Amino acid sequence: MSIQEALPPFLIFLGPSIAELGLRDPVPGGVDGFLAHVAHSAPRVQNLRIEGDEISDADSAALETSLLRLEKLETLRSSSTRLTPATWNAIAQHPCLTYAAFEAQGWGYAAPSVGIQPGAFEKLERLAIRASFDFLCSLLETQHELSALTHVVLEGGPMGQGRSEFHRLCKLLVQKLPILSLVRLVCHSNAVRADKALELGDFRPFLRCKNLRYFHLSHPCGVSVTASEIGELLDAWPGIKMLSLEYAPYCVDSVGSIHSIKWTPPTLPLNVLDTIARKRPKIRQLSLVLDATAPIKNTSTSLEPQFECLDELKVSLSSVGHPADVASFLARRSKTPFALKFEMPSNISGNLRQRLQDDKKKWDQIQEHLQLLCDQKERLEEEFRLRLQVERTRHMQELREVMASTQ
Repeated sequence: MSIQEALPPFLIFLGPSIAELGLRDPVPGGVDGFLAHVAHSAPRVQNLRIEGDEISDADSAALETSLLRLEKLETLRSSSTRLTPATWNAIAQHPCLTYAAFEAQGWGYAAPSVGIQPGAFEKLERLAIRASFDFLCSLLETQHELSALTHVVLEGGPMGQGRSEFHRLCKLLVQKLPILSLVRLVCHSNAVRADKALELGDFRPFLRCKNLRYFHLSHPCGVSVTASEIGELLDAWPGIKMLSLEYAPYCVDSVGSIHSIKWTPPTLPLNVLDTIARKRPKIRQLSLVLDATAPIKNTSTSLEPQFECLDELKVSLSSVGHPADVASFLARRSKTPFALKFEMPSNISGNLRQRLQDDKKKWDQIQEHLQLLCDQKERLEEEFRLRLQVERTRHMQELREVMASTQ
């Protein structure tokens, strides 16, 4: 059966209207022919996804030549492609491609420094790669300044006790990407039991990225920062809209085995939210591991800082002591309702799982109580608005009566 005969009927009949297309588990040797017919039958494809086991060198080479046939292509996602200099050079030559995402099978990408041109992905605006830190560093070192690249999503590892490659990656990202606005870094560890949480010193170079709007950093041992260091981050990022410092959901070592995270009791106090609301009241998303076990003084004052448009507060793996008090505290910290979330990694077991499940139940109670408080607040505000409207109407009527009596 020829490639053309094997094409799905929808591609033959609906091809001109198709903008997004996925190729799953491609037959060995079939990538080039398939994409050639895609370019002919579906010339307006803008988003292409290729999934499955790593394809052969021949198919990788075929993909590189086929990319240029898809002239409207803007987004390429692949978990199968072998990243070679020819891959990057094909991306560089493409007239429209602005987003590329690649995921290595395991951590198997080889160091790419040989043969890649300095402008290989200078047109890209968004880049996502899952690979070793060594690969990511080598890739960036081949490039000049990337003035168009604003979004990077990198899942890297595995990290051991030494973090030189991670430090090197942070410095390179800041050095090569001058207008970086979104960073998502997910780290893995080769020795999670002997490892420790990331600290501000590990990612301090990002403080020089004044255009950051979204910052996510996760590690199997978490990210340990103080309230004053949170303030330092906010001072460095005046336009920040999303801040996420959390545990990675799992850990993958150098041979691909999955391990559970290493949890330690959090030390970042709940009242750090006051610092954030005071410095960046327009922030929209927060994900922090908080210690909400300390007693809370629920004495409301007009000087309490408030978030103006918070959409979501994620508190996964946070500790909590007094749900009702915490709910009252949170309700007074936002002018609008927001979602409160607590997510539990699936591979935690034993006593730790029981402890975290107990905390999750308390946070669920807080979410329910918070919703009631927000509903009550909205009702009171509506009643006040209506009462004010009635009073205004009454005063206007009295004014008209006074004016009429003096005529």
